[in-house]
Amino acid sequence: MSRTTFRNTVLGIGATAAALALGYFGVQQLGRNNMFTIAAAVGGAGAISYVIQKPNQPQAPNSEPEAPTAPIKAQRRRNKS
Repeated sequence: MSRTTFRNTVLGIGATAAALALGYFGVQQLGRNNMFTIAAAVGGAGAISYVIQKPNQPQAPNSEPEAPTAPIKAQRRRNKS
């Protein structure tokens, strides 16, 4: 396992634990319905940002080769005389 993969794994587990703790204490303080509203708003914002930042998909290659932009001239052989 590379160092970057390990770091991302540890950060992901830490972020998940923090989100669970925040949700648990949020329900205690704000109530269940308010936390559902906050969760829906955060989820919607995440989905919108994913769609906005989604990179463009590369286009599928055409089965037909592209036509050259300029005609290609063949060189003529000179007769040696």
